[in-house]
Amino acid sequence: MSMSDATRLPSSLLLSEEADARPTSQRTFFALSMFGLFVITISAVVIAWQSGWFRVPPLPIATIQIEWPQDPLVTATAHRTLSSHGLAPAPDPRLIEIIPDGVLPIRAEDGATPLNVYARPLPPQATTDSKVPSVSLILRGAGIGQLATLEASLRLPGEMSFALSPYAREIDRQADEIREEGHEVFLDIPIMARDQNFEDAGPKALIPAAPEAENHSRLKWSMARVAGYAGLLAISGTDTAISADLKDLLAKQADIRGLGLIIDSHRAPSGSSSENEHANIDVLIARDTPAAQIDTALERLTQDAKRDGSAIGVAVITPLAIERLKKWSEGLTAQGVRLVPASAVLLRARS
Repeated sequence: MSMSDATRLPSSLLLSEEADARPTSQRTFFALSMFGLFVITISAVVIAWQSGWFRVPPLPIATIQIEWPQDPLVTATAHRTLSSHGLAPAPDPRLIEIIPDGVLPIRAEDGATPLNVYARPLPPQATTDSKVPSVSLILRGAGIGQLATLEASLRLPGEMSFALSPYAREIDRQADEIREEGHEVFLDIPIMARDQNFEDAGPKALIPAAPEAENHSRLKWSMARVAGYAGLLAISGTDTAISADLKDLLAKQADIRGLGLIIDSHRAPSGSSSENEHANIDVLIARDTPAAQIDTALERLTQDAKRDGSAIGVAVITPLAIERLKKWSEGLTAQGVRLVPASAVLLRARS
């Protein structure tokens, strides 16, 4: 190495250090510039937001006065016309009392009653001829077997009445379907039999010898399950003896609420102010009755009607009962007996 090279060496090293320092300085400057730009942008956005530049103006609000109906929603049915079978729409707003469990039937202020309004009307020619013997048939347990109930409502004459069980599922829909086919509806009140070996009447059944307040509460639960029935049907399971206190409770509630009452006792309920709207069952056909015994019972019912002028029978809905009832009803005219709704017996007795 020459002397000149030795003298130039420190200078080259110095230039190299300056070259390495220059990029670092530029990166620092760039970073500071970007940070400053970021701060300025954020400040501008904050100022703009506070000044309301990004706020959407509120939409105009229009106030419209709506006249709400003063009556319960069920009043919509009151504006419907009568069905093709002459049945009034149900429920009628005049005839209901709203309670937590549902709606209870009541007498209207204008004197209308559920028995009058919800009864299937008789044809004009039938009302003028009171000398013709009449027979009524009530199908009980309606709604428990939905298919059997539907079959009965479609195949059997509209003059046959149906007694809906309060335990029935979709009870309002089933009641509407039964009435659409022209059948009037009663309510099948569950009553516990004295003999516990008989069929279970369910958790809301009336209990013989129980306090009146408890049975009244159970009865209200059943009556509030559905609207549009003309009366009550009271049968104590397969035991036909209903205690006197239950008879009095049923008769009292039927009178207060303008309902008919059909009961399985040959002794009229005591303490009744309008006993003409009560009737007793003449023939009762149980669930497991064989075909031959069903026919015998129906023949006895026909003969009772001829002898007494009217008679009421009750049969549990089963496929077998439907077949025998259909055949029996088709032969009544030839015997000079008229099939009428159960309400007709109650209303005719009152008039």
